[in-house]
Amino acid sequence: MITSYGKAEEAFSLQEGADLVPKEQELLIEVEGFGLNFADVMARNGLYKDAPKVPFVPGYEVVGRVIKKGVLVPDEFADQRVVAFTRFGGYASQAVADFRGAAVIDDSIAGGEACALATQYCTAYYMTDFTSRMHAGETALIHACAGGVGVALTQLCHRKGVRVIGLCSSPEKIAFLKEQGVEIPINYKQSNYKDVIENQLGIRKVDYVFNTVAGKTFKNDLSLLAFGGRIFCFGGAARSGKKSLLINDVKFLFQTGFVSPLFMMMKSQGVIGVNMLRLADNKIEIIGSCLRDLIELFKKGEIKPEVGATFSASEIAKAHALLESGKSTGKIYVAW
Repeated sequence: MITSYGKAEEAFSLQEGADLVPKEQELLIEVEGFGLNFADVMARNGLYKDAPKVPFVPGYEVVGRVIKKGVLVPDEFADQRVVAFTRFGGYASQAVADFRGAAVIDDSIAGGEACALATQYCTAYYMTDFTSRMHAGETALIHACAGGVGVALTQLCHRKGVRVIGLCSSPEKIAFLKEQGVEIPINYKQSNYKDVIENQLGIRKVDYVFNTVAGKTFKNDLSLLAFGGRIFCFGGAARSGKKSLLINDVKFLFQTGFVSPLFMMMKSQGVIGVNMLRLADNKIEIIGSCLRDLIELFKKGEIKPEVGATFSASEIAKAHALLESGKSTGKIYVAW
């Protein structure tokens, strides 16, 4: 549980919870392990507005075996190994999940890979395949390209023949991106990525931008966006690391800037906000559909989740610290 906001080594407490009872459409899952997402870091720092008040159990995805199901859950889920979305509550040895946001998996999919296919790959797939029709020869700019969603976006773009520009924060990650087949990897800490892209490709040559940072980067991205291009905003990592104060929120808002639909119309451009928690709350069948599609792509060998690190549950603070440091690649998985 997160029992106080702040540093990873101080925020967590291992506690015994009450027995869980699945509702009509829920699964009760004996959890093998769970995945970490940057929203967990934001919640631990008190910066994620949708998170419950402390103390609470974070976590958006689990993998494990169904030990009980609600009366409206199809029999096909009974006693099966599943990967499932949780609305918080994932950092636990047992969890409940709506069956519509779950999928049956076999033992050929490792726990870390299964959790990567949930929040991170579903986030990417929703943007690249559910809401978009990408075309071969187009160009995508991916922020945090070495992270879990970044790796997923890279693979899904390459499936469509889309060239990838990947941003990262270290020479080690540049090497990792090259291994992933990223055509133009850029260390944004060493170079102004806007200048590098314009020097190599020209003005307004980026068809898709996948931005998990916001803040000042959004204005740069907008200046790079091609006519007919789309920006997907699905995070606010630039807000991380600062105290939860109104003045910091307002500063972050103004740094990100404002756009007018009239100006976007003139360039036939679009800005699309993506909040998977809100989708899960209101259209969970979309989440489940994306998850099942991804499992099929995994079985066909068209995507390959990267698990960058695996920790035991007793090392949760170390796992969180690694994710928050920006030094991790791929998915971080925690096993009981």
